[in-house]
Amino acid sequence: MVHQEENAALLALRGGLRGRFRRSFDCMENAFEVLQDRLDHTATPAERAELTPLLEELQTQLLCLRRLGDQASDAATAALLHGTCEPRPIDLLGQLREICEILREEAAQYALPFTIELQAAGLDVLPTLGDASLLNGLLTNLVSNTLAVDRAAAITLVCASGQFCYRDNGPGLPPDAKALLTDGQWSDRLLHAGGLGLPLIAAYARAMGWGLAVGEGPGTELCFTLPAAPPLDGLTLESPMERRAEQQIRRLVLRRELKIIAAQ
Repeated sequence: MVHQEENAALLALRGGLRGRFRRSFDCMENAFEVLQDRLDHTATPAERAELTPLLEELQTQLLCLRRLGDQASDAATAALLHGTCEPRPIDLLGQLREICEILREEAAQYALPFTIELQAAGLDVLPTLGDASLLNGLLTNLVSNTLAVDRAAAITLVCASGQFCYRDNGPGLPPDAKALLTDGQWSDRLLHAGGLGLPLIAAYARAMGWGLAVGEGPGTELCFTLPAAPPLDGLTLESPMERRAEQQIRRLVLRRELKIIAAQ
């Protein structure tokens, strides 16, 4: 009964809240498209020169608000995710390969000079339990945090049996950020900054049953201990339609993030 109630709350908050945000943002986006069309066809050259930068800035802020809406809906349900998420067998290595490929393609599109490398120590697959949507959120937040500090950062994803590590060559996490990730302790600085990325990374990892530790080396290093999964041989993970839909969503999420970073 409790599990059913938690599922209902999760759907109402994460699904319903996110859906309401998206409907509002879709209406705003349609309005921007109308404005863009009017600007292109009825404005004078002088008006276009004056108003186009303003419209572009508004469109960038709309992207930021879309991201914030998704994060807000996830933050509202972070406490419920662990009890209601049902991780399924996935090939984490295959999903990370796809994420890296998308990030490289989108980075070229927006002229962002960062690099991302996947190291797998001779592995062909990495079976574990996870959730594609939560994995998208986890990686998107990690990459966003890295590029907010340095657009030319070098990111490395390291896979080994039972473990996945995210590394970058930046200045590393300050002590209060580490405490927020590992212990959920908010500092005054982080509360003032208003960032949701770090606690959501921890919430996504917990929901998938992944352990999380913060490394002490140079740069940022987050290591996730992965739960065991059944062998993937002969296991049908997703239908082709599900896979295509997942790939499309993944690309849209990562594209939105890089577009925001490129515009800032």
